[in-house]
Amino acid sequence: MSKEEHIEVDVPSILANDGVLENDLFDSNKEITNLPEILNAKASDSSWSKRVIDTDSNSMTLIAQMPGEGNRRHYHPDWNEWWYIVQGEWEWEIDGETKRIKAGDIVIVEKRRVHMITAVGDKMAIRMAVSRADVEHIYV
Repeated sequence: MSKEEHIEVDVPSILANDGVLENDLFDSNKEITNLPEILNAKASDSSWSKRVIDTDSNSMTLIAQMPGEGNRRHYHPDWNEWWYIVQGEWEWEIDGETKRIKAGDIVIVEKRRVHMITAVGDKMAIRMAVSRADVEHIYV
């Protein structure tokens, strides 16, 4: 790890530092969850997250952000991360290469690959982030 890099692990802090305004990370692991019900209950004009799954082996969190919002450039030393794009468009920077991602796409970023995600377009974008709650984020 270089001098400029730093580690974050606490998901509520990570999401708050990424500018997500409302974070619901506590009511998870229901046997059946209806995605349209979640989407209809949440704001469509400001960022939010909703953790749906949180087990010892994996975590799934819906993250909704407005155009221009996203996460900070980072990587995970020991964990592959993937997403399903529920709504809107995103710009993914992976190891310095930018890709445009849209609803219906699935993206995987293998461990140690630097990535940054930004919502683009003219409306809220929503991604389903699949990882684990204790994964190290190393910011560069």
